[in-house]
Amino acid sequence: MTGDEYVILVVNQTKAEGEKLKELIEFMDTPNVRTAAPDEWRQVLDERRLEALFVGPDLSPEEVDALLVDVGALDPNVPIVMMDDGDRA
Repeated sequence: MTGDEYVILVVNQTKAEGEKLKELIEFMDTPNVRTAAPDEWRQVLDERRLEALFVGPDLSPEEVDALLVDVGALDPNVPIVMMDDGDRA
């Protein structure tokens, strides 16, 4: 597979926040990074292989659960990074 067939995916509800994280990842010389909302990640991924998944902090627990189940069914070896918004009680 070529580099274009692999993708790092950022899933986040807020498009602007997802784009910020995408830019940070790309800054580390990772060219094929995409963003998606929880309900559109499969369409964004298309036929590419998921190299890693970044899960944004603004997803609901139900969205996170569904996403993890779906990604696990696709490839249980995909690295997953759970992002935290930094707010602490």
